[in-house]
Amino acid sequence: MKSLRARVLLLVVGFGLMMAALFAIIMHASVRQYYADWMYAKNAAFAQRVVEAHPDLWRDYARDPGGFGATLQQYTLYSPNTGLYLLDLDGRVLATAGEHRPFWPNYRVDLAPIAETMAADPALPIVADDPDDLGRRSLVAARKVAHDGQPRGWLYVVARQTDIDTAMPALLKSYAIRAAATAGLMTVAIGVLLTIAMISLLTRPLTALTRATEKIRNAGFSGELRADFFPDADRDDEIGRLSRTFREAFDRLRLETERVRTVDAHRREMVASVSHDLRTPLTALIGQIETIRLKGDALPPEAQAHLLERALQNARHMERLTDALADLARLDSPEFRAQPEPIAIGELADDVVQRFAAAAQQAGVSLEVEYPDGLPLTRADAALIERALANLLDNALRVTPAGGRVRVRALRARDAMRLEVADTGPGVATEDQPRVFERFYQTSRHREHRGSSGLGLAIVKRVAELHGGTAGLRSEPGHGSTFFIELPMVA
Repeated sequence: MKSLRARVLLLVVGFGLMMAALFAIIMHASVRQYYADWMYAKNAAFAQRVVEAHPDLWRDYARDPGGFGATLQQYTLYSPNTGLYLLDLDGRVLATAGEHRPFWPNYRVDLAPIAETMAADPALPIVADDPDDLGRRSLVAARKVAHDGQPRGWLYVVARQTDIDTAMPALLKSYAIRAAATAGLMTVAIGVLLTIAMISLLTRPLTALTRATEKIRNAGFSGELRADFFPDADRDDEIGRLSRTFREAFDRLRLETERVRTVDAHRREMVASVSHDLRTPLTALIGQIETIRLKGDALPPEAQAHLLERALQNARHMERLTDALADLARLDSPEFRAQPEPIAIGELADDVVQRFAAAAQQAGVSLEVEYPDGLPLTRADAALIERALANLLDNALRVTPAGGRVRVRALRARDAMRLEVADTGPGVATEDQPRVFERFYQTSRHREHRGSSGLGLAIVKRVAELHGGTAGLRSEPGHGSTFFIELPMVA
């Protein structure tokens, strides 16, 4: 029973059969009670008619006690299964319409149930002793018999057709069984029909969700989620909430899948780029060391010094590349979080500029810093902002020719704090500008000189993202470039 429909249908059929059996039991008991009430009413009316039609009943008995049984027998001529007795006030059987029982001289009918029931509600059926069967109790009716205004005894009627299993008329028993069976079958049929309708109502949207899930799975969680995938998403019930939850979950899964694919593509690109970027200086370094080892004694001191200097440059280039890779891997880690604190962004920029002052003087480049007084404090990770600003300054100093100028500015732009590094270098080619912040991207001609890892601007962009900000560029080829970081103002 793997099908939800089959399980629910089986459950409802079982419940319907159980309810049908319960209804049959209730119907059986109701018919039995109805028959008992009917029999009691019939016998009570019979006793009342006899008492009313024969007001001298006790006198007739007193006149002929031995022959009074024949008189009673005439009253039951048309009800041969009805027991009719004349009792005294103590419950002794004085006369009967049937056969005399040998135990009657010492037998007393218990009249207490009759008195109690008639005092409470005369219409209620009475269950009391059956004089013909010692120890048996049956449905009875009784009326007092009076003489000269005084009660003398009881006219006692026993209705023996009260057992639904043996004595109830076959027609009435058949009616009870047929009514119970019909009601049971109708209950099962209605339950099955309602169940089928309910299952169809519930499983239709579930089937739609299953088909949408299969389509999304077959598409590799990469395709756009069309509106017709979740036709019940606009409903206000549980199905609508489930559809919206599925849609949101699949949309998030699609985004995560795309992110993982992008990260994987970047990883493969990084591995290829790192392999390429490390191979070039490493090959040069190996060649220079081999030259010194094999021909060092034959080379003049100037040539040896030149080779050693070139080897040292290649080693430092590899060191910068590995350091940048380590920094970027740390910033990309899901566990890494920026540690913001209130900082004076202008003073931080001034400190970084002072560290590069000597390098700028050696390169013959004018280095300036500018920030207005009264800049508000900014919540940022000082170490990360210093690293990003240092990368921008390092790039600017490398591309700015002697006699040029590099200017660092800290200012407030709309609802953000902005750090700018402007240079008077050759600028960035128009085709390179959209990709300068990509990892390992090397510009076509102007920006990247030998010694660059191709990761500095990628680190700048990542630092900005960790603060919820952005990194950008304004450049006109031949007229310099301005790189900037914008950090949101956080209260």
